[in-house]
Amino acid sequence: MRFELKEKTLVLYFDGELNSYNADGIEKEIEDIISKNKFENLILDFSRLNYISSAGLRTILKLKQRYNSTKIVEASLEVYDVLSMTGFVNIMSVEKALKRVDVTGAEIVGEGFFSTVYRVDKDTIIKVFNRTSDTNQIQRELHLSKQAFVLGIPTAISFDIVRVGDKLGVRFEMLDCDSLKNTYINNPNRYDELTDKYVNLLKTINTTESMDNELPDSKNAWLEKLNLIKPYFEADQFNKLEKLIEGIKDRNTFVHGDCHFKNIMVQKDELILIDMDTLSHGHPIFELAAIYCPYVAFEEDDPGNVEKFLGVKYDFSTKLFNDIVTRYIGKNDEETFDKIRIVAYSHMMWWTLVNQKDNSKRFNGCKERLLKLLDKNYKNLDIGL
Repeated sequence: MRFELKEKTLVLYFDGELNSYNADGIEKEIEDIISKNKFENLILDFSRLNYISSAGLRTILKLKQRYNSTKIVEASLEVYDVLSMTGFVNIMSVEKALKRVDVTGAEIVGEGFFSTVYRVDKDTIIKVFNRTSDTNQIQRELHLSKQAFVLGIPTAISFDIVRVGDKLGVRFEMLDCDSLKNTYINNPNRYDELTDKYVNLLKTINTTESMDNELPDSKNAWLEKLNLIKPYFEADQFNKLEKLIEGIKDRNTFVHGDCHFKNIMVQKDELILIDMDTLSHGHPIFELAAIYCPYVAFEEDDPGNVEKFLGVKYDFSTKLFNDIVTRYIGKNDEETFDKIRIVAYSHMMWWTLVNQKDNSKRFNGCKERLLKLLDKNYKNLDIGL
């Protein structure tokens, strides 16, 4: 029997059949492996198991009784049905095998730091997660998408979780859709129309109240981010920044948290969200600060970064951000933009430390601009919303 020890998790790989003829021998193999390895969690990989009998079930039950953390993964539909009918799915964690999808040569219709979206046929897109292999985390995002959809926020409803190579993905039915980014590029004459739709989408998100008590609070999340960057400030500087963030009004309305135009699809002129893993609740300033980062801040210390990441010129992304805020807030004044930047630069410093800690140029640039904004001594971050 093949096995693998991953940190404190022992993975046992089953092949072929587990039946009355081989159950005793497999038990002995398992016992030999267990006796030679120290672990806290036990995973039984059934990806290559075609059949399991009552004798095999007794073998699994013994492991479950001995190691409560025992978990079955990649069970085929046939094996899962046996486990379901015999009640095993009620006493232990059992995960079905995921359908495998090949995206080789597929058109990329959306792309972000955390995921890439492929069109695999006329009716279907696959969102592939670049930085998570946790099905529970993905299920949580799908739950949030459905909750948001019911509350009137236009989100794509998924079919199922799939496996794409060594990554996980989600399959959506999306007829004749394209990303908002590509729609902007291919239809420059529709700029004002698309921007109005974009602003209306943001307002719909930011005025819809959450019913999920477990949804993260944007302000609390930001304050936690401040703790990471605190050592890089003088005490009075940090206290001023922290006080401003703490003073942001509490709201129970949604904040998407990453609503740039590559995370939005256009289907029959309707804008639809396909990325909800950053969803939280809080004040809209957190929403506007979050989109300032990819549209403006990523370029300020890394010339060419906007075109590399977003596929548009920096002049376009800055104009788009300025127009979004002006239409959203209903005014265009320096103080409004300053307050959004204060929140944004604190996020950028945190993000850089977590994801690109060697990029001291960006980190220090954001810090310098943030300190200049703090010197303006705004009493609060109220932007009239």
